[in-house]
Amino acid sequence: MSVFNNLISLRKKFNYSQQEISDKLGITRQTYIKMEKNENEPDINQINELANIYGIPVEEFFYGIQNIEKFKQMYLYILSKFKKSGLPKTKLAKLLYFADFRHFYNTLEPMSGVLYRHKDYGPLADPFLELTEDLAYKGKIQIECLSGGANMITIKTATFNNTFDLLSKEELKEIDDICKKWRNIDTKQIVSYTHQQKPWMACRDGEIIPYELILQEDPDHVDTPIT
Repeated sequence: MSVFNNLISLRKKFNYSQQEISDKLGITRQTYIKMEKNENEPDINQINELANIYGIPVEEFFYGIQNIEKFKQMYLYILSKFKKSGLPKTKLAKLLYFADFRHFYNTLEPMSGVLYRHKDYGPLADPFLELTEDLAYKGKIQIECLSGGANMITIKTATFNNTFDLLSKEELKEIDDICKKWRNIDTKQIVSYTHQQKPWMACRDGEIIPYELILQEDPDHVDTPIT
């Protein structure tokens, strides 16, 4: 997603006029309009200033707006599909990746927009580890360390709020389909699958994985297990 598209969407989201933003940047309105038209890209100092104005990380100018609360609902909804068995931590992380990247493949928009990075065990969402710790601390989930070092995550139904108002019916159906496809696939297989996808293969360790890379993938290798 290009910087100039994000300039427009952010300004409209926060209800600023072009004149107000140009005044805050100390430039003319005409100069700012050229930025929104992709005729003149903002420099790094201007991007940092815009990030301060909107109160967002600088990365969101390049990769889009992250909806952390929606990501949290995706996280809990997936876990609700595995109430009895729970989910290995790594497998849960990959199902979230499939939900976001499959949605982008179909609609050119991610489900949550959170950033994913290239890791040894496949793509990992930036908020995943912190969110897991926070939910465990608040008693929403339980984490059990299994033999071999794997972590099993289960949702605590007594404290579970099953409201998923940020997810549309279509998005819930997408997640249902992903959970059904991968229910009986073990963690090693799902990790191996993501390692063979173009988004992971095209990036180096720690790099942000652009959503657009999934568009290069074969339709049968976006989120469907190999049989």
